[in-house]
Amino acid sequence: MSLIKTEGSLRGLTILCVLIGLLASSQAADCPEGEASSLKLQLNLLRNRFRHLCDQYSNLATNCSAPVIPCAQCPEGWLVVGDQCFLLTTDRDDYSNSTNKCAEIGAHLAILTTKEQHDAVEKEGKNIGGIYTYYWIGLTDIETEGDWRWVDNSKLRTPFWEAPEPNNHLSGGPEGEDCAVVQSYTQLWHDVPCSFTYPRICQMDAILPQ
Repeated sequence: MSLIKTEGSLRGLTILCVLIGLLASSQAADCPEGEASSLKLQLNLLRNRFRHLCDQYSNLATNCSAPVIPCAQCPEGWLVVGDQCFLLTTDRDDYSNSTNKCAEIGAHLAILTTKEQHDAVEKEGKNIGGIYTYYWIGLTDIETEGDWRWVDNSKLRTPFWEAPEPNNHLSGGPEGEDCAVVQSYTQLWHDVPCSFTYPRICQMDAILPQ
């Protein structure tokens, strides 16, 4: 696929995404639920197609010295990792309040599933500096001991525990250790009591360029 053709496709898909998004929002109040669902599906498919084409363009642009088009955007100060945005904070709170603070800014506690995401967290942790190396992530087994779930209720598939974690040690209190933190420098996880206070990592979907 040529660079010019890919760039043209990107412009067309961007316009379609905007139009469908506007149509969906304008009809949300009075259109049938099925029609709204169909529009939402079309919009998601176009967004996925945009990201695929944008990745192709970026690879070609590197070899052709063409201008770079950002495939995803994050708020200022957030890390961009693929199609996700991450924010490391330095204020400390317990797990429940940290969950709420992420929600207040339209995010959730981080779901770290790849080495690339952990690398970005480590780098940002070193940029922040100070004594903060442990951060809350959105992982708990508070519902069923040993059944670790992410904040979206998905099961843990790729663990990054530091042995012998998780061990549900009772030294922090009789409730045990039902929440997880990541040690940013080692990129490994520890289970800790949910009442302990740590900084947090918030996460949200990156948005398409306007």
